[in-house]
Amino acid sequence: MWKLLFALFVSLCTVTPAVASSDTVDAIARDYTILALQVQQFAPDLIAAGAPPTELQAVAQATKRDRASVIVSLGTIIDRIDRLPPQADPLIAMRTRSLRAHAVSLRFQLRPPEAARVSVAEQVRLTSGFEPEFPSLAGYDDAIARLDRAMPGDGELSERIEALKAVATVPKNRIEPVVRAAIAECRKRVAAHLTLPTESVELRFPDDPLVPGESNYLGNGKSVVSVSTVVPADVDRLLSLACHEAYPGHHTNYAMLEEELAKKRGWPEISVELAESPQFPVSDAISEYGIGLTFPVEERIAYERDVLYPIAGLRMRNEAAWRALILARSSVLGATSTIVRDYLDRRIDATTAKKRFIRYRLQNRSSADQMIRMLDTFGPFVIASDAGWYAIDRAMKGKSVEEQWTLLQRIESEPMLLGDLTALH
Repeated sequence: MWKLLFALFVSLCTVTPAVASSDTVDAIARDYTILALQVQQFAPDLIAAGAPPTELQAVAQATKRDRASVIVSLGTIIDRIDRLPPQADPLIAMRTRSLRAHAVSLRFQLRPPEAARVSVAEQVRLTSGFEPEFPSLAGYDDAIARLDRAMPGDGELSERIEALKAVATVPKNRIEPVVRAAIAECRKRVAAHLTLPTESVELRFPDDPLVPGESNYLGNGKSVVSVSTVVPADVDRLLSLACHEAYPGHHTNYAMLEEELAKKRGWPEISVELAESPQFPVSDAISEYGIGLTFPVEERIAYERDVLYPIAGLRMRNEAAWRALILARSSVLGATSTIVRDYLDRRIDATTAKKRFIRYRLQNRSSADQMIRMLDTFGPFVIASDAGWYAIDRAMKGKSVEEQWTLLQRIESEPMLLGDLTALH
C-alpha cells in the first residue's frame, strides 16, 4: 500500500503542464510535507517536525532520498505553485505564498557545500522570503544622542549600559527560579488577552555557552524552552527571554498555528518547519513586540523590581536608567541589519562590528561578543528578527492596547510572511 502511495507521490512531483492545470494547493502541500520529512532523514538539522500526519510519515519513510533528487523535486513544487490560478480566499493565497517561500528556502539550504557563496542580502531573500533593507547607521545617531542625555550616570553611554546590566546580572543558581517565575507571569498575562490552545512548556537549563535561550516546538501544543545558565543575563534579559521564547512568543505562535491550521484545517505543512524559515521573521516579530505588549514599561519595571530582583537575590538600583534603556530600544530598529550585513559580507572586521553593536544595538561588551559568536555560527538570522520587529512595530502604531492584542491573535494564527505583516500597516 505504501509503495503505491509513494509511486503516486513521485508521479505528482514529475507532472506535466497538462496535469498541473488541475493541481491544488492541498496536493502541493501534501507533497511538500513528504519532501520535508524525507530531508529530515538525511539532514535533521534543517527540519523540525512537530506532529505530522502518520500517513505522510509512512510515505516519507518508504524511500530514501538524496539532496540532488530533493532539489529537483522542490523545483517541481515551485513550478506547480506558479501554475496555480489566483486564489480568491486571502488566507489560501497567504498559504500559497508561504508554501512557495518554504520550498525556495529549503532548496537553497540544500545547496551543495561547493556552491558559490552568496551575499547576505541574497541569503536573506532566499531563506527568509523578503528583500532586506540596510539603513544608514547615521540615521540612528539622533536617537542614540537622546538616550545618552536620558541615561543617568557618568562616562560613555556604553559604559553606563554595561554598569547597569552588571549589577543586575543574575547568579547562575538563581537563573532557574527567575525564569520559572517570569514564564508563569507571562502566561497569565497573555492568557488574559489571547485564546490559547491546550499547550505546555517544559523548561531546561543547559550550560550552553553559545545560545542564551531557545524554544523547540515538539507538536501537540508542547515546547521545550531552554535558557543557558552560563551566558550572562540580567533580570530584564531573562524576563525578555520568557516572553520571547514562550508567551506570547515562539511557543505560543507555533501552538496556535498548529491548532488553527494543522488541526482545524488539516494543513500538513504546518507540522514541519525549517531551521531557517520564511516564517521566522513574523514569529520573531511576535516574540519581540510581545515583550512590550505583555509588560508595558512601568509594569515591567515594577514586576522586575518587586518580584524578579528579590528572587535573584538582587535589588533594582536605577529605575530611571532602565526606563530610558527599555524605551530607547525601538528607536534603533533596523541598525542591526546593516551591521550584520557589513560583518558577514566582510566589509568590516569583528572588532568594528562589536563597537557598532555596542553603540547601535545598545549592547554591553559581553553581549556584543556573544552576537559575533552567534553570527559566525548561524549566519544572518538576526536580520530577519530585526526586520520582523520593525514591521510589527509599524503595524501596531496608532492602535489601542486591545486592538493590538486582537491583531496579535490574528498574526499568531495565520501563515504570514514578512510581506503579509508589512501589508497590515
